[in-house]
Amino acid sequence: MTTLTVLFTLSLLPMNGSTLASQLIATPIEPQTKLPGTVGYSVYQLDDGSIVLNSINESYTFLTKLDASHKLLWTRTIQIEGADTTLSRLVVCRDGGFALAGLINNRYVLTKTNSEGIIQWIQTYSSEAPVNHLMSIIEVNEGGFAIAAFGAPIEDGLGWIWFARTDVSGNLMWSENLMGPLNTCPSTIIETDYGFILSAVSYSFVPDQALYMLLKLDKDGQPLGNTTYGGTGFYYQTECNGAIATNDGGYLLMGYLWLKPAWVVKVDADGTMEWNQTYGENGHSIVGALPTKDGYLLLEFQKLNATGLILTDSFGAVVWNTTFTNVTLPVGLEANFNSLIPAKEGGYILIASYNNSTWLAKLDYLQDPTIFQLFLIAAIVGAFIAIVLLFIIWQKKKRT
Repeated sequence: MTTLTVLFTLSLLPMNGSTLASQLIATPIEPQTKLPGTVGYSVYQLDDGSIVLNSINESYTFLTKLDASHKLLWTRTIQIEGADTTLSRLVVCRDGGFALAGLINNRYVLTKTNSEGIIQWIQTYSSEAPVNHLMSIIEVNEGGFAIAAFGAPIEDGLGWIWFARTDVSGNLMWSENLMGPLNTCPSTIIETDYGFILSAVSYSFVPDQALYMLLKLDKDGQPLGNTTYGGTGFYYQTECNGAIATNDGGYLLMGYLWLKPAWVVKVDADGTMEWNQTYGENGHSIVGALPTKDGYLLLEFQKLNATGLILTDSFGAVVWNTTFTNVTLPVGLEANFNSLIPAKEGGYILIASYNNSTWLAKLDYLQDPTIFQLFLIAAIVGAFIAIVLLFIIWQKKKRT
């Protein structure tokens, strides 16, 4: 199975006003050993520049580490209970190890490895629901993990948020069924000083609508309040893929509008909407986001064979966008993952799938030159021209 690892240089050239055009240069990297799996889910860069990622095929999950030069250090193949094992959630732990989470035989599963990817323990959990989906996991500051999942009884199609805490060994400390019996599905956990923020989508069949939701929880998983967005007019049916904390203390919620474009909502620290924007075409979805110096970088699921990147200003207006054809991302309930990250040496790292193989890319772009840089370039060019002219004059005098 072929795996394509590509280094991209994304060069941004200024045009009219704030509009930027992008020039893509692709330079293939030949890894010493092919990366495993058919699709990559999450990627992290460690302090020493090395890269850790998880990928899957039909039966196994793979945990892989590359050094800072993209040389393969090791790959661990994980299969639990002999079942098809898709551990789509990956967390880098404070002790240098890694935690992976997913679903096995309709039970939530969490496994912890050491820094070499060797499994230390495996824990499984049940929400008592006939249908389950694990959506998000984080390592909690005081130790252990928080898990957000979706449980649904198939008889009525409704469901609820299953929110749980474990200790450092994965033993369940407590679990709560939240927002039942509504059909409410979580997407991202963000730890706060008072507990947690949980992004979600809340469905209601009477009337038939869906809303983005931010749910505040204390440290024991008890609700402190919630705020919803959408539900009227053009924003009547939404799907929230996740949220990030923003540099100003607020939050950015991302996802899509059913049979309409992608939708992003920016709120302040109190949950009050500051702005919202739509992106792309009908059926497009924002599945990841990163704050930048002056705005946000959005990861866009465009269709089954294309992935996009959108750079916005601080109010969500598009500065530039680009598309990677034949690059695909997980969709639906697998859309909450860590596939776009800032690179320590500048630029970004993206993991996805290309031609049914795990795909890893480095994205670099040149910023617009500052006035000082332009002056320095002009001075260097001027000095070079002066030297050349003096040399020509000297040669003429020498001949005479």
